[in-house]
Amino acid sequence: MKKLKLALVFVVCAAVLAAALSGCGKTSELNPGGLDNCLAVNTSERHQTMTGWGASSAWWSQTVPEDSAAAAALAEALYSDSGLGLNIYRYNIGGGSAELGAEEGVNYVQERKAYSLFDSSKYDESKTLEENFADRSKYSVEGDKNAVEFLHTCLDQPGSSIDQVIVFVNSPHYLMTASGVTHGENEYDSNLPEENYKAFAAYVLNCILTLRADGIPVSVVSPINEPQHKWGGDGSTQEGCHYEPAEAAKVVDALYSAIEEFNATQQGLPLEVKISAVESGNYTSYLSKSRAVEYVYELSKYPWFDELYGLSVHAYEEPMSDSARKSYISRIENILGDSEFSVDMTEVCHMEGGVDAGMASGTYVAKIMQKDLSYLNARSWSWWIAASDYDYNDGLVYWDYYSDSSELKYVKRYYAMAQYSKFVEPGDVRVGLEWLNASSSYGSDLCGTAFSRADGTVIVILVNDTSSSFPVNIAGGYTNMTVTVTNENCDLKTEYEGAFRKNLVISPMSVTTIVMR
Repeated sequence: MKKLKLALVFVVCAAVLAAALSGCGKTSELNPGGLDNCLAVNTSERHQTMTGWGASSAWWSQTVPEDSAAAAALAEALYSDSGLGLNIYRYNIGGGSAELGAEEGVNYVQERKAYSLFDSSKYDESKTLEENFADRSKYSVEGDKNAVEFLHTCLDQPGSSIDQVIVFVNSPHYLMTASGVTHGENEYDSNLPEENYKAFAAYVLNCILTLRADGIPVSVVSPINEPQHKWGGDGSTQEGCHYEPAEAAKVVDALYSAIEEFNATQQGLPLEVKISAVESGNYTSYLSKSRAVEYVYELSKYPWFDELYGLSVHAYEEPMSDSARKSYISRIENILGDSEFSVDMTEVCHMEGGVDAGMASGTYVAKIMQKDLSYLNARSWSWWIAASDYDYNDGLVYWDYYSDSSELKYVKRYYAMAQYSKFVEPGDVRVGLEWLNASSSYGSDLCGTAFSRADGTVIVILVNDTSSSFPVNIAGGYTNMTVTVTNENCDLKTEYEGAFRKNLVISPMSVTTIVMR
């Protein structure tokens, strides 16, 4: 009897010890060891293929002095492998508001005025509007010299990270608008008359051809920006053009036709430029009847819809809500049925005064990225203006506009974005990430995104926006790993590099990138 009791005690003790060593948790295919607080990557669950990370050059690149120390410093900080590693450069085709002033009703601050590649001094009154804008000889990169030169600096520098140049339009050229300026006379005025759609298409096409002739490899054009917004009236502070959904679709149709007609003359050497349309303002607005979705519906009526590069959306003061993102995708799917579509997040900004240089902004931006990647399935993610000189939460770096100074001020959101952009490459695929045997704080307070590379590399980015640390146990048979962290005390610090270890502690208010092979 004693032997039986001893045997039972031994069996129970062994079971308790085994459970303790395994983490005392439920086992599963992804977590065979039953680890507690388990992070499991499911590479069989595949989502979008990433195309990259970007930021806009609007409102500031034209202030960068040519061939200056400032140009070199900004280019390296933002668009190089040694810096942020942004591979998507967003260039604004301006509507010429820099030629206008208060007497014309244009009261924008100087940096918000945009130059144009079309030389208005060559406008010939004896010819039609369309004939003028169809004439390539009236275009030159000299019209936006500093901005184009800065783009060349970014492209030509050693270790340039740029592989995609996207051009976008806020307003048609002022010579073709109804108001005669780059915003509507009244709020919600459609400022481009329908009879000028072909002239606008010629303008956009010739701007692209002018840039490409200068060695700028434009591959995507976004002809319409935030069409649902009011963009008009005496309080207008920037270039913009309102379009109703059917109007926007007709404008895109005109541009598509212009590109097709041009390519028909090229004897087998077509202009390989895709149209991204429409670049919608806040996609979470009007949750019951989203204007963003109305524009997609009108576009979907045209036979070229499936040839579009993708659907682009913006979010200012973007909510943390998962449901808003899921709702947008669900409504798009209801419109398009089985048709495939891709989403690009092309502008995000806090939309608030002051400069938050700390981790409150850093973790906010990183968490927005995580949610856009996870619930919008965004294949690319771009911040609004890359460099700022304002007392405003809108820059990744801060620099004195118009100066030769190479002194840049870096804020934590720069490093938070780098935790994604320096590690997740174009071609990487977002895969499943699950929290097993963990409390509800895992996946909410501590959230994550995982990516897989063709060579078997797995990248995980974790965002902790609380004042608590989180123990994490990683499931999987990896060989080695690198852990890089940004928090209040460090920027892109390599905390660990070596053999794989399953146990980590994620620090408070931090963004952590784990690369495993």
